[in-house]
Amino acid sequence: MKSKEKLQAAAAKLFMEKGYENTTVQEIASLAGVTERTFFRQFKDKSDVLFDTNNELGQGVAAFITDNFDVEKKPLKLAVEGFVSISEFFEGSRERVLARNQIIQSNPDLQERELLKGQALIASVTNSLSAKYDSDLSELAARFAVEIFHMAFIKWIKSAEKGLAEQLLAVYELYENSFCCVD
Repeated sequence: MKSKEKLQAAAAKLFMEKGYENTTVQEIASLAGVTERTFFRQFKDKSDVLFDTNNELGQGVAAFITDNFDVEKKPLKLAVEGFVSISEFFEGSRERVLARNQIIQSNPDLQERELLKGQALIASVTNSLSAKYDSDLSELAARFAVEIFHMAFIKWIKSAEKGLAEQLLAVYELYENSFCCVD
């Protein structure tokens, strides 16, 4: 396991045991078996341990959109399929994702940062859609797709009966059946 992964695992463990506010960078580094200097080479502060600072999620969805563009496909459907394509990341680390979510929900500053991360995600999806679709339509589709992702994510957290991909498609279908016009 790389030092970054060790630090993330140690931080999650300590945040769950002691709370986010009561955990120090020194404790995280010590539990991970690295120095504080190593911690700060990987993260700017302890909150960075919880966030995708490189927007890899957004990059993954954007890459899917770029690679799977079809002139016949509506941008919202394409964006939702992009989220489906990266859902395996969440499935493969469900316990870590659940712990992270619990930590974030327990701290207002982390909740605010999560909202900002959502804006970066919208921007990534908008930019990739804008290469092929009208910019206003692209932004609207990106915003809807991120909201569909969030709703599916919450449903997935609450119940392991359906996978995240299945939840995404179910929420999209709910949207289509309730609000969409006939194709």
